[in-house]
Amino acid sequence: MSRFISSMSSKPKQHAKQNTQEKRLIRLRVVCQRPPSPQRFGAEFGLQDNSTTADWMIHPGQPRSNGDIHFECECRVRPHQRTGAPNFLGSFVHGDAAERFLYLSWCPVGWHPGQGEPSCPGWLRRLKIHLRSISWEQIEEALKSSGVLEAIVPGTGRDGGPSCASVPLVGGGWTVRSR
Repeated sequence: MSRFISSMSSKPKQHAKQNTQEKRLIRLRVVCQRPPSPQRFGAEFGLQDNSTTADWMIHPGQPRSNGDIHFECECRVRPHQRTGAPNFLGSFVHGDAAERFLYLSWCPVGWHPGQGEPSCPGWLRRLKIHLRSISWEQIEEALKSSGVLEAIVPGTGRDGGPSCASVPLVGGGWTVRSR
């Protein structure tokens, strides 16, 4: 009987530990500096949600008077099992555990995954915002201050169209800001 009780009592402790790790929520903000108008390209522009690959959602940002657009999302963070580095999880996070990132995506208005490529190209462009440079110190500071981790990216590429691919973060990387 004591084996049964001890195994039952150890299980909730493991479950509680796992839930504590997964409940560490962090708020991320991406400021896209003066991107071109999506209408100019017949596109929708937003933060890509990958919660279902059948219907990738594009969440529009909050336009600012200076032409910038702010995008915010919340994600879970816990230590990577092998490296201990921050491992971001959630519907806005893409990539494998070693190379997590967010996507700001430009897609044709009305396009949905699975539509034919010849008449309707999929993504016009996608801007990859890497999360790998975020440190545990920054995460702890943002959590303690009820702040947000913010990155700034250029909205316009060298060709005058929307930025795409991986671009360097403006100002040196992610910073803790107040909400």
